[in-house]
Amino acid sequence: MKRKFLNIISLMLTSIFFSGIMVSCNYSKPSQEKEDKRVVKLNYTDWTESVAITMMAATVLEEKMGYRVELKLTDVKSAYQEVANQQADFFPDAWLPYTQNQYFEQHINKIDTIGIVFRNPKTGLVVPDYSKYISITDLTGDTIPIVGIDAGAGIMTSADKALKHYKLNNRLITGSDDQMTFQMADSIKRRREIVVTGWEPHWIFSRHDVRFLEDPDNIFPTDEHIYVVGNKKSIEEHPHATEFFRRMQLTDKQFNSLIDQVKMATDPQNGIHQWIEKNKFVVNKWVKDLQPERLKVM
Repeated sequence: MKRKFLNIISLMLTSIFFSGIMVSCNYSKPSQEKEDKRVVKLNYTDWTESVAITMMAATVLEEKMGYRVELKLTDVKSAYQEVANQQADFFPDAWLPYTQNQYFEQHINKIDTIGIVFRNPKTGLVVPDYSKYISITDLTGDTIPIVGIDAGAGIMTSADKALKHYKLNNRLITGSDDQMTFQMADSIKRRREIVVTGWEPHWIFSRHDVRFLEDPDNIFPTDEHIYVVGNKKSIEEHPHATEFFRRMQLTDKQFNSLIDQVKMATDPQNGIHQWIEKNKFVVNKWVKDLQPERLKVM
């Protein structure tokens, strides 16, 4: 009986021993994301800086970090809503805490900020350098229309507030980034007066002599930043992508050159690759230790 009992114990220990080996063979590092998790969905708008930063991030995620990236062009309201519903994982062009705050606050229980892409962007009303207008208040009694972008943009909300605050009768025209920049370039060519809703960083500031109108009562927001926001579940599911977005910060020079190269290139992807090559030291710091093993070997 005693021998039988010892045999049973021996078999149990052997089973546990071999079971442990089997588990250890299937073990993977906790920091290594599973392959089925290496797909991320990014939302972006048709604004110049949004296209540039999102395309650059997607290229780095795919070529340097082994992700498959799905991109979706949408309006800013939908960008936040879809990230909140996990139809998208990240939105890399969140102007907070003022310009897009209404959308962020609606979904604050489901989304969170990850990192600051760019510090202290500026918004306001923009005119050619030769314009007779110096301040927003100079538009008083004038009926020149203000050429805007899409209705859901935070800058349009700010522009509407400015018109009411300064008691102006100018009509705010809804359009798009492309329409706004075309109108500005065409007016400069003909040396005509024009007022548009503008923001920096934007390629128009490097391509034309333009300036912001003074905003005496600071109706347009100051002291805000461009953030990456993500769905809270996505942040947990994609720790490597999240860390990349936390590290991805651009200086004025880097951001302006990125926007300009994307806009100037016949194929925007070529512009992205040229920018990455020129800034490879910075990009390599962003992705350090975040690449899957097969990419590190390669």
